[in-house]
Amino acid sequence: MIPFIPALLAKFTLILIGGLIVASAMRSQGASNRHLVLLATLVCGLTLPAVMLLSPRWNVALLPQSSAALLPAGFPTVAPSTRQASVRIDDTRQVDAIAPPTAAAVTRFPAPVRGSDRGVGAAMIIPLLWALGCLGILAWLVIGRVRLRRISRTSWPLTDDAWTRALAQVRAEAGVTRAVTVCSSPFVSTPLTWGSLSPVVLLPEDAVDWSDDHRLIVLRHELAHIARKDSFTQLVAGVVCAIYWFHPLIWMLERRLRAECERACDDRVVSLGTPPAEYASHLLEVARSARAFGAPGFLSVAMARPSQLEGRLLAVLNGQRQRVAVSRAAKLMTVALSAFVLLPLAAFTPIDKPAPVSAISRTAAVPADLRPTRLEPIALPSKPVFGESETATELQSKADGPVVNTSRGADSTFQLSAPVRSGGTLELDLTTGGGVTITSWDKPEVLVRAMLRGRNWRETRVSLLPHDGGATLESNFVEHSNNQSTSHQFIIQVPRNFNVRIKSAGGSVSISNVAGTFRGNTGGGEITVRNVNGDIDLNTGGGEVNVSDSNLNGRVSTGGGLVRIMRVNGSVRGSSGSGPVIYTDSQDPKRGAGKGIGEGKGVSIVDADGETSVSTTTVTSATGKSATTTTYVDDDAGKDYGYAPGAVRYSAAGGPLYLESAPNGARVTTGGGRIRIGPSGGEVYAQTGGGPIDIGPATGSVAAHTGAGDVSIELTGSDSHTVDVTSGSGEVTLVVPSDLNATLELETAYTNNHAGKTRIVSDWPLSTTETNDWDASHGTPRKYVRVRQNLGKGGPVIRVRTANGDIELKRGK
Repeated sequence: MIPFIPALLAKFTLILIGGLIVASAMRSQGASNRHLVLLATLVCGLTLPAVMLLSPRWNVALLPQSSAALLPAGFPTVAPSTRQASVRIDDTRQVDAIAPPTAAAVTRFPAPVRGSDRGVGAAMIIPLLWALGCLGILAWLVIGRVRLRRISRTSWPLTDDAWTRALAQVRAEAGVTRAVTVCSSPFVSTPLTWGSLSPVVLLPEDAVDWSDDHRLIVLRHELAHIARKDSFTQLVAGVVCAIYWFHPLIWMLERRLRAECERACDDRVVSLGTPPAEYASHLLEVARSARAFGAPGFLSVAMARPSQLEGRLLAVLNGQRQRVAVSRAAKLMTVALSAFVLLPLAAFTPIDKPAPVSAISRTAAVPADLRPTRLEPIALPSKPVFGESETATELQSKADGPVVNTSRGADSTFQLSAPVRSGGTLELDLTTGGGVTITSWDKPEVLVRAMLRGRNWRETRVSLLPHDGGATLESNFVEHSNNQSTSHQFIIQVPRNFNVRIKSAGGSVSISNVAGTFRGNTGGGEITVRNVNGDIDLNTGGGEVNVSDSNLNGRVSTGGGLVRIMRVNGSVRGSSGSGPVIYTDSQDPKRGAGKGIGEGKGVSIVDADGETSVSTTTVTSATGKSATTTTYVDDDAGKDYGYAPGAVRYSAAGGPLYLESAPNGARVTTGGGRIRIGPSGGEVYAQTGGGPIDIGPATGSVAAHTGAGDVSIELTGSDSHTVDVTSGSGEVTLVVPSDLNATLELETAYTNNHAGKTRIVSDWPLSTTETNDWDASHGTPRKYVRVRQNLGKGGPVIRVRTANGDIELKRGK
């Protein structure tokens, strides 16, 4: 074992250096690819000792030849115990082997002196120190797991409707099929995920007050960790660090691995349509309250660590970075390259170089049985004979199914057909991607007109196979590579009553004049649905979605882009990762079958990027009857906020938002900037990352949240008013009816670096309390001024929370 350990350390160091160099050279690649390289490096280090012990030795003569062979005659040495065969050179000269030694030929070295016992003691101390360090880190991992389990058991599960809907949406986006538990705990300062078999997402205690956008972004990030199995990856990294704890490069690689893990999840969130600037602001908000987590932090993957924040923000805001996930081909290639490097390196064993002929003793003859026979040359062919290579077209001709793509030198256009029955299903499995246009006709047949285009069109095989009254259209690459480019188009005709299932790597989808069920997704491209009846569940990774003149139930979604739903009867919901959802002359998706939107007053939303008009237009038909067209904007139609028909809903990455009026309610959010909403009715929700909020006069309930800024709300009318206001720093002014009946929950805090105390001022007599001790649980130490009492007969809750600003309650008309 003495020579084994130095060889292991030398080879392990080479693996670490190689992995770090390759990861650094892949700066232009996605973070997922760099993380894969670093993970493969760790796995190679973990398996290296076993592979070295099990693999055969590959002896390579690299070391200087043994000095014993070159010693002058008569120098005391130890004679070899076996004889060596002679070496034939040029079939004419013979070098005699060393004869078996006699007892007199052996000269023994003196016995070792007692001073060498010190070396034996040192040899025992080093393994003991290694074992202590390894056990210490493994104990650290066990402590972290026990603490995480204890925190999970004492945490509060988030199971209300808002969290349940958000979790279901994000699980579908991430492709996570396992059950995921989401909890909040006062012991957690930043969102984190742990657990491989039963994943748990732990959130800070204030997660119950998060906005919908913040909730969705955090869940997308944490579910990306679960989909990538990052918790198991960190466990593997911890075990490798325990084994090689003394090696400085292993800790450097572990930090790089954790950083690339977080950046890969950042890329996942941005690729789903979250604007980079908006995501960066959410990430900064999460990191603001993050703190060290001790042993549990080594096993879990936290959303924001202050030490990594600057690099992650720069990476998120860098629009030139690749944000693609690791493909299956890349994983297989990494495994193959790792084995290609690991196996020869583990078997490699350097040995002494052979001694020169002049230094070998010639004192004894070689026995006849050890003399080598002459080696006759073997006749070889003039060139190697290999199997003839086949083109993609020739390979296609040997495969089952229709033969296509047989032309050479030009793009290929051809037709395929299959008999089907009305009510059947067309399955589209387009690994190569491609634009799809589906229309109907009156024949019991599916007809496909395919146009193969792009640099790698010759490597594409297309087949159409009938089954169970339906058909399956497949397009695959005959030969796979990492950089294949195509721009195929498939124009398809199906019976009028037919179902469609789509799975495409990318490309636009257009469906018209068909009745049935339409489900599936495309990696990216526009979706257009027109004059269609039935159920729908279609998704695109990015691109506009247009649904018009149809009777449909279901949903459509895009990772980024505008969604238009025009003149649609039925409960169709649209959602977009970035961009508004516009309904025009369509049934309200929040109200169920048979209920229209109703009329709404024209309003305008002005943000930093321009003006978006949301209006009602009266159109006079040829018969003289007038019809009302209503359009409203929805930033997330998949969630029911209880707003009235015609409510204005809009979300912007940043900049001010102004609404002249919102008679049917509104929901507006911006990453940062002022929000002003004029006369309003129904439910009003306003949120900004930072800036003042002015709302009113409002006849319904109001919710206003700002990261920092003053809030002013005027309530009017005899209806019940529920108010929820939060501000990170600023004054809050409420003007309420003089006969208001409500329950007041008012709280303002002042920090120890604020100039003076904050107050709660009211036109009604209030009982105010103030805490005695400074509370440092939220950062800067602070004291709280609070009011808890009924106004009038009591009733709906008016809740206000702010810091370093007064709360003023004024009597209105």
